[in-house]
Amino acid sequence: MIEAILQDPWLLWCIGLMVFFPLSMVGLNEGIVKLQRQRKALANTFKIIRNWVMPTLVLFLFITQVMGLNPDLTPIRLIQTLLLLATMNMGLSFVNITLFVEAGSNTWQGQVPKLLRDLVRFFLILVGTALVLSLVWKTDLGGLITALGVSSIVIGLALQDTLGNLFSGIALLFGRPFKVGDWLQLDDTIGKVIEVNWRAVHLITREQEMLIIPNSVLAKESFKNYNQPIKMHVEPVDVGFSYDDPPNKVKRVMMEVALATKGVLEKPSPVIQTINYNDSSIDYRVRLFLADYSKVPQIRDEFMTRVWYAANRYGLNIPFPIRTVFHQQMEPANREMEQTRVLEELRSLPAFAMVEPDTLSDLLPDLTIQNFGKGETIIHQGDLSVKLHLILRGQVKVYMKNQGYEAEIDHFERGDFFGTLTLLSNEPSPNTVTALDDLEVVIFETEALHIMLARTPRLAQEMGAVIEARRSAIELARQAPSQAR
Repeated sequence: MIEAILQDPWLLWCIGLMVFFPLSMVGLNEGIVKLQRQRKALANTFKIIRNWVMPTLVLFLFITQVMGLNPDLTPIRLIQTLLLLATMNMGLSFVNITLFVEAGSNTWQGQVPKLLRDLVRFFLILVGTALVLSLVWKTDLGGLITALGVSSIVIGLALQDTLGNLFSGIALLFGRPFKVGDWLQLDDTIGKVIEVNWRAVHLITREQEMLIIPNSVLAKESFKNYNQPIKMHVEPVDVGFSYDDPPNKVKRVMMEVALATKGVLEKPSPVIQTINYNDSSIDYRVRLFLADYSKVPQIRDEFMTRVWYAANRYGLNIPFPIRTVFHQQMEPANREMEQTRVLEELRSLPAFAMVEPDTLSDLLPDLTIQNFGKGETIIHQGDLSVKLHLILRGQVKVYMKNQGYEAEIDHFERGDFFGTLTLLSNEPSPNTVTALDDLEVVIFETEALHIMLARTPRLAQEMGAVIEARRSAIELARQAPSQAR
């Protein structure tokens, strides 16, 4: 009797389910926790198995194999339908994650557009649904297709705009005029593509605003793609200078400013063109070659900021768009006021307290004031004919490059001077000096410096001590790479 009961199939199924289901759930929970710790997207597939596939599978086997109910009953068909749909969802999720989600951006899977994956997924769902209707519910697919063919006309008219967006999206997909990450301009709006789906293209503007453009609109309109066919971008910047400024001099200064601007390519080099003679200025167009279009605002800002400082240093005039009347007789008065200000600035510095007032007054005609913007380089390593620079406002960083390493030597601020090593030794500059913020300096001519040191021996001694200390700092910076090895 007992042997007959043990050999009964329903009991074996019952025991198997009682053992298999708990063990499977425990194993799935452990797998999900482990995948979540590793931040793997495959955890979502395991959740589908745990929450849908396993419960419906066990329920279906229990009803059909243990209870022995007829599989053709409607409740059992509903459970079987739910099981097949859950299994299909699990399979699509697994394929999508393993092939596309976790694929690298440089692989062929990473290049497949999301819209194409969505369309394939939708088609497979339709095929799976048709198989479920045919196998479980014994539905005649021929009649269903005929009914759908008739109703598709009505549906097509009702969803004309939606279907238009869908097919426009497919056309854009195969034409590939852009991809996610490209910068597009449509009319006056510029944005970065962050998503392409069956209905629309999503852009995010520089103001961090979302712009949604229907595919049908984008397919009809012309737009610019700043990342194709090549990523390099040419950014034009127009600047006007006075008629008194020689065009070739302006072009040399603009070339220097452009090459010193971070983000501007050296090859191909910037192009400067004279484009117009206006009422108040000669207009120049500077074409900057950039490797990254997304940084256009920052590069334009840095370039235009440096233009002012360069124009100030080289005596170029950026005129107002109005008529300017110059009174030549005012120039001596303005120069006298500027010299008085410089004299007061020098006397306020501790280093020049020991210099006789008459000596400073005699040096004024040989002094020059220049301004530099934040990030500009005043002295390059290897420069010759460097003059003494005295800081009136701002700070600078002094560093050198040695065997591929960049070693910082010192920071100088108001009252400090630099450029003496090259000036006194007649050798190339051993370091580079860059402005940390807006900088105003007084530049001493060589003759004026020798006169001041000759009249003030104490200042010469202090300057000599400072120079020796800086030589030691430079020597330590030169030895740093070899010590690091």
